[in-house]
Amino acid sequence: MMPEKKGKETVTIENIPPSADHIGGKIEMSEDVVATIAGLAARQIPGIHALGKSSFISFGDDPTRGVGVEVGSKEAALQLEVIINYGTNIREVAAELRKRIANEVDRMAGRKVIEVDINVVGIHLPEPEPEAEPERRVK
Repeated sequence: MMPEKKGKETVTIENIPPSADHIGGKIEMSEDVVATIAGLAARQIPGIHALGKSSFISFGDDPTRGVGVEVGSKEAALQLEVIINYGTNIREVAAELRKRIANEVDRMAGRKVIEVDINVVGIHLPEPEPEAEPERRVK
């Protein structure tokens, strides 16, 4: 299932009424902000080659590609599509993804991550080593 980007949804992070002690105001964020935080955090994990279904077609470096989010007033749930490097321990990478994304979303957006679903949609094979030029007998 393809993660849905719901970037048009906006959630309030903070709403402080004005008082004699401080200036009031509201902080809002789009769900795309949480998707961006998660996407950037995921790309830092060793073993992750790319997010999204195909790394062959690229329309710029969209940090929300392959990331779906649902953000509430206190919690967030995410869905990721990942392409991993061949030989990577998928369970270890998934555990690190969940941990890193939960920490970053909580730190930056103030939302407790309750779920990170990970869909491995591909494996990236290592590039073949270029063959060495045979030595020439004649110089």
